[in-house]
Amino acid sequence: MLIAKYGNGSIEQVEEFERKYGINLDEYYRKFLIKYNGGETPNTIFKKGKVSETVRYLYGLNVEQSIEKNMIYFDWKKNNSIPIGVDNFGNYFSIGISANNNSIVYFCDHERGFKNIKISDTFQGFVEATHSEMISDFAKSTIEEREARLIANGKEHNITDGLRNLWRKEYEKYKDIFQEEVIL
Repeated sequence: MLIAKYGNGSIEQVEEFERKYGINLDEYYRKFLIKYNGGETPNTIFKKGKVSETVRYLYGLNVEQSIEKNMIYFDWKKNNSIPIGVDNFGNYFSIGISANNNSIVYFCDHERGFKNIKISDTFQGFVEATHSEMISDFAKSTIEEREARLIANGKEHNITDGLRNLWRKEYEKYKDIFQEEVIL
C-alpha cells in the first residue's frame, strides 16, 4: 500500500487516545499511527476474495482526517470498533477495540447501517491485501503542459474552461504529494 502520510505521530498521542477512550489498539495499528499518522491513499484498492473496495484515506490523530472526528458519525461503542479509514463512497473501514477483536478490520457500509463486515483478521493483513498505483506524472503536470500535450496531438478542440478547471484542481491536489510504501 502506498500512502501520502499526514506526518509522524507519537507513542504519547496513541497512548493518550487509548486512555481517553479506554481502548487498546492492535500492535501493528499503533505502529502505523506512530510512523504515518494516517494519510491519503489515492489509487488504492483493498482486495481479498470477492471483496474489493477503494481506500481513500486512513485516519490519523490530531489531523484534518482524524479518527476522533469520524467517531462522531460512527457508533463506535455499539460497533465495538473505531473508524480507521474511508472509501470513495463514505463507507468506513474500522478496527476492533475489545480484547476479543482488537486486530480485526471491518468494512462498514453506510447503506447497511455501518454494520461491521469482517474483511481481515489483522491490520497488517489489511495493509498486505491492498494495492496502490503511483499518482501519474500527468496528474502532476500543469495546465500549460496538458494543453501543449493535447495541441501536439491535434486535439486542441477538446480544451475547454471546464477541462482547465478540472486540471487545475487535480494539479493542486497532487503537485506536492509524496507517496511511500507502508512498512510496519
